[in-house]
Amino acid sequence: MATIELQIDPVAAAAYILLSEAECTRTEQVNDEVLVDLDEFDVVVGIEVLRLSAQIPFQQLVDRYHVHQDVIELLRRIQPNVSSFVMLTQGSDGAANVQPHAERVKQDNAS
Repeated sequence: MATIELQIDPVAAAAYILLSEAECTRTEQVNDEVLVDLDEFDVVVGIEVLRLSAQIPFQQLVDRYHVHQDVIELLRRIQPNVSSFVMLTQGSDGAANVQPHAERVKQDNAS
């Protein structure tokens, strides 16, 4: 079963979706808001989302980068974009907090 790790940078309002622990050897720009990190065999190891409101280009990930369907299904849970999946808040101490939207968690648990 595939796993992904979603890393949020609240200061930059950006995200990184880690697909693999393999070393990134190069990066390609998919569009103005999304980059993919590739390993030495051109397998996607991560997806850089430069704006939390960016749409994840699922079809391009499949067609151009051959991302497996089980990974795409996990990524679809984040749709339509990262900012709809997580809620960024700031505590009274200035620390940023990242939480999944409660409605999304309920939806995912119901399916």
